[in-house]
Amino acid sequence: LVYNQRILPLFLPTMGASVYRNVKPRSSYQYLSIATASVVAVSLAVCRMQSRISGRFVRASSTSSRKGQRLRLGTRQLAGELSVYSKGHVVFRCDPDGPLPREGKRKYLIFLGGLTDGLMATNYVGPLAEACVKLNWTFLQPLTSSSYIGYGTSCLAGDAQEISELIRMIRKSENDAEIVMMGHSTGCQDIVTYCKRYHEMKLSSADGLNLRLNAAILQAPVSDRESMATNEDTKKWFQLAESMVKEGKKEELMPRDSYDVAPITAYRYHSLAGRGTDDDMFSSDLSDEELKRCLGCMDIPTLLLYSGSDEYVPETVNKEALVRRMAAAMATESVDAQVLSGADHAGSDPGSIEKIKEKVISFLSRNFN
Repeated sequence: LVYNQRILPLFLPTMGASVYRNVKPRSSYQYLSIATASVVAVSLAVCRMQSRISGRFVRASSTSSRKGQRLRLGTRQLAGELSVYSKGHVVFRCDPDGPLPREGKRKYLIFLGGLTDGLMATNYVGPLAEACVKLNWTFLQPLTSSSYIGYGTSCLAGDAQEISELIRMIRKSENDAEIVMMGHSTGCQDIVTYCKRYHEMKLSSADGLNLRLNAAILQAPVSDRESMATNEDTKKWFQLAESMVKEGKKEELMPRDSYDVAPITAYRYHSLAGRGTDDDMFSSDLSDEELKRCLGCMDIPTLLLYSGSDEYVPETVNKEALVRRMAAAMATESVDAQVLSGADHAGSDPGSIEKIKEKVISFLSRNFN
């Protein structure tokens, strides 16, 4: 019975009934034997049928997956391909299905999240990626050393270097490709740092490739310093970080009580909480001259989307005035700076998702026909 479990269980119930009809039991033992055999056979048959049904379900699911009907494992999904772009670093890419545009140039939108972010950093990433693909753009989400909880032991310059490897990979095969970088939160600081190194300082790759961007999008560029200042413990830990930096211990970790999420070095804590540091680019108390020193490297078309109800921005900050000053500090005259009414830091609600998607697609369409 075990050896022939693929076939026999389907026939045993009938066999048991036939035996019962044709063999006249002469004792209660024979009655019990026939009944037991029939029950076992029926049980095995049911199990086998369930197994067959399950097998058909699994096979049907895997087949439909290949046809585009993906099994939903969560509330947000995005189909794409994971690629290695440099040693130890990967990028998740969503490519358009259609042919190359008439002029033959490919278009890439690189998305960078903020502190603690990785893939699918915000609710709008999925809808935006799908909209970009329909517009014949490739949507890229790179993971760097600072992704997720790596930010505490990383820096903006390191992010820029790693991102340059991704752009180098693109330029190496498609030197005329049009590349736009979009940042959310600290991803905006990454973009400014990148432009400072590869636009203002004119750094290039070892093989001389052009590493410039064609445009930039800043979504929720906020001041970490002003946000952290609302915590009464920040002053104490900042003083410790400052003294550690002065003592040459900037790469040593801060005490465990100084952070909630990720281990953080004295340098990064000082940079996030200090005035005029590497991370301090969007603070409302910076003078026009200081803002210009920070943002003067932005010499490409730029879309600036500031969240009107950003929970990381103190209520005392005049968002409209700050956005105008930030736009004026940039070297480019092609700046579209807006405050999105009602949007939180990550543009999480359905209305903000739709607004951000529409404004980004409109920006790309205007600047790259």
